[in-house]
Amino acid sequence: MATFTLNGQEVEITPGRNVLQTADDHGVHIPHYCYHKGLSAPANCRMCLVEIEMGGRRGLMPSCTAMPAEGMIVDTETDVVKHNQEAIMEFLLVNHPLDCPVCDQAGECELQNYSFSHGPDASRFMEEKSVQPKKDIGKNVMLYSDRCIRCTRCIRFCDEISGTSELGYFNRGVHNEIDVFPGIKMDNRLSGNTVDICPVGALLDKEFLFKQRVWFLQEADSVCPGCSTGCNVRADINKERIYRLVPRENLDVNDYWMCDDGRHGWGYVHSDDRILFPTIGRGESENFVLWEAAFAKVQEGISAVRDANGEGAVAAFASPHLTNEEQYLFAKLVTDGLSGAQVALRSKVDGEGDVAFKSGFTIQADKSPNARGANEILGALGVNLSEESAIWDAIRSGAIKAVLFFGGDPLDKFSDQEKEALRGLDFLVVQDILSSDVSQAADVVLPGAAFIEKDGTYINYAGRVQQITAGLEPPGDARAEWQILTDLSNAFGATMTFTSAGEVMREVAREVQSFSDVNMEGVGGVGLEIAGAEA
Repeated sequence: MATFTLNGQEVEITPGRNVLQTADDHGVHIPHYCYHKGLSAPANCRMCLVEIEMGGRRGLMPSCTAMPAEGMIVDTETDVVKHNQEAIMEFLLVNHPLDCPVCDQAGECELQNYSFSHGPDASRFMEEKSVQPKKDIGKNVMLYSDRCIRCTRCIRFCDEISGTSELGYFNRGVHNEIDVFPGIKMDNRLSGNTVDICPVGALLDKEFLFKQRVWFLQEADSVCPGCSTGCNVRADINKERIYRLVPRENLDVNDYWMCDDGRHGWGYVHSDDRILFPTIGRGESENFVLWEAAFAKVQEGISAVRDANGEGAVAAFASPHLTNEEQYLFAKLVTDGLSGAQVALRSKVDGEGDVAFKSGFTIQADKSPNARGANEILGALGVNLSEESAIWDAIRSGAIKAVLFFGGDPLDKFSDQEKEALRGLDFLVVQDILSSDVSQAADVVLPGAAFIEKDGTYINYAGRVQQITAGLEPPGDARAEWQILTDLSNAFGATMTFTSAGEVMREVAREVQSFSDVNMEGVGGVGLEIAGAEA
């Protein structure tokens, strides 16, 4: 294997990895601004210059474009390198405002960090700073031009990833700036990623602006439930409230990115319409009850309909928003406790189809996180899924007299025709997150948990199992659906004793062949493909 020398140590050369990347692989951090792993490397910030000796010649070269070669000597900590870093930092701070106390980026700002670790202890610039304006450049993004260091990450993102090219580099000298082209807004559906990759506080998310100091935020890793891509995300939380979702790196799923739909689609978690307690009764006769009473009422109402009209008079709607563990428990409920009931999967597919961007990043038309998991597990456990339209026809005709809705999409909307059909039922059970016309017409309402309030796994469209973790407690007396399904099954005669989603997954692995190698520890932070999944 070919090698080169890095700070006096012999290091193997990994094909395709530049000096900066190779140094990072070996625990040597080289400061940089314009370089980003998901973008091209223009080598324009000059912060990553290192001393390289090759063929008897020695000099400073950008480590983000230099490729290691046999016999090359690379030094990242010489006096020449350090002097260059100090000079670059002094230059970048010439016109940069000293507004860290009010900047959203403070605490995670590369300019701030490198100023401390690599910059000079004082500025020689005593002249008046050039001040550039603040601009609203799109639906979700603000531009504070005076903070910009011209790294061009945002421009390259719009050129190379979204392919929309709204941003450009304008003017010269002290007046140069990043801006949108005249008459254009940066409204592409990946625009929020430019905020993530901005190394300073120049591009800002309007929803997060002035909301939190980042050092107060706690992190919870999860998966975006907005579509079947299953982007890996991090929820930033303080005092039991989400303040932002940002993407986590997963090269097998979403690279470094996420769409704005998912980034800003979590507001329902803190909605005033959250269902907080189990209730029994319709309309003005609705009463808050303990969970045990709610489960007993469900068992009593469903059993009464079955006794009077037969097993086929009951229907249950499965949801692709349930986790794999919850799909398993739902299947157990309908095959054991509700045997003979008709079952349909209430799906939601956007009519515009999949939306693919230049880089290949795709927003899936399937607006649910676990349709594949629902079909995989329900099918494996013998649940025969009917067409959704057939169930609605049977409800309207009166053949179905009792319905159980479980784990629905919190953003789903029922049509007027569907609402009218449900009002004619003898017995309606709704398990959901948000109050709606349908839940208000239900005989029993069971409050569930949002994706950030429970543990479990989803399968994305490509067959990758991915883990979600609880970062918040469900509000009020709401519960995770795996807990609700466990207790509801027991009300119908089962003897389940699950105390965690991980315990349920262990049983799924035993009973569903494609999950035989799946466990929470194995899924980890990046997920794994189920048996038989297409690459």
